[in-house]
Amino acid sequence: MAGDPDILIFKVEGVEREILLDGSKCPATLAKVKAALPATVDIHCAKIAGSHIMWPVPFVEAVENASDVLDMPAGSFFFWPERQYLEITYDALQAETAAVNYLGRLRGDVAWLRDYADRQRQGQGTAIFKAEVYLKDAPADAAPEPDEADDGSALAGVRAARRAVWAAQPSDVAGLLGRRGLNIPFGPLSMAEGELRKLHELLWRLWNAGGEIIDTEKMAIARFATHAAITRVGGFCHMGETAAVLEKLIVALGDGAARLDDVLVEGILYSGRMAAWLDLYIQWWPINEMTLKTLEAADNSLGKA
Repeated sequence: MAGDPDILIFKVEGVEREILLDGSKCPATLAKVKAALPATVDIHCAKIAGSHIMWPVPFVEAVENASDVLDMPAGSFFFWPERQYLEITYDALQAETAAVNYLGRLRGDVAWLRDYADRQRQGQGTAIFKAEVYLKDAPADAAPEPDEADDGSALAGVRAARRAVWAAQPSDVAGLLGRRGLNIPFGPLSMAEGELRKLHELLWRLWNAGGEIIDTEKMAIARFATHAAITRVGGFCHMGETAAVLEKLIVALGDGAARLDDVLVEGILYSGRMAAWLDLYIQWWPINEMTLKTLEAADNSLGKA
C-alpha cells in the first residue's frame, strides 16, 4: 500500500496517534521533518508556556511564514526554529513570545495527551519518556545520513561528535550525574544545561541573521560565546569531553576551511542535543512546586524582598 505522506504517526505508550500534516504554510520545514523520519524521540516537558510536549529534531530551519505560538489551539503541531523542537499543544498556552512554524494538528480529542503530559512533566527527571514518530504506511527504515570523509579537520571532529550525541547519550552526562558533593550534581546539571542552551540559541541567532551581520562579526561572536560556554561547562561542571568538542568548534569557526553557516549548523545541533540530554534529568515541575510551597510558607516574603 502506498504511504500517505499527510499523516504522521506519533506512537506513545504503545498507542498510535495520528497527526494530520499541513504543508501549506511551511513546506520547507515539513520536508525536513519527513526527511528525519522514522525516529525514536525523547519527550520533554514545557518550562514556561505550560500546555505542550516537545522533542528535539536533528535539523536547522529558519522561521517560515511565522505563526504566533499563542495562536496555536489545542492539538496544534508545530516547529520551534530557535530550539529545533517539534511540539504538540493540549490546551491554551501561557504567556510566551515565540515565532513558530505551523505543521498540522492532532486528530481527535486531546484529552489523552493532557493526561500523558501531566504524567510526563511530573515524572521528568526520574524517567525518560520515549515516543516513535513515523509517516503512516512509510518504510520502517530511515535513509542513512550521507558519509563524509574524515579529513582530520576541526569541523569533521565536531560533525562526528554531533552524530554521536544524536545517536546515544554521551558518557559526559552519566559522569556529571554520578558526581557527589555539596549541591552536586544538581548545581552542575542546571548550570551546564543552561549554558549549553544559551550557546545553542545564540549560534542559531547568528545563523538566522543571514546578511544582517557580516561573517567576521558572526565568527567573533560565536567564538566568544563558545569560549564562555567552555569556561562553565568544562571548568565548572567538569564535562571534559563536551568542552573538547567545543574547543574544536572554536577552531572550525576560525580556520576558514568551511562555510561559516555550515560550522554554525554543526555547533547548533551539537550544543542543542547536549542541552536536551541534560534537560531530561531536571525535575522542572516538582522543583517549581517546591518553590511555590516555600513562598507560600514564608507568606511571599521572599518574593517581596
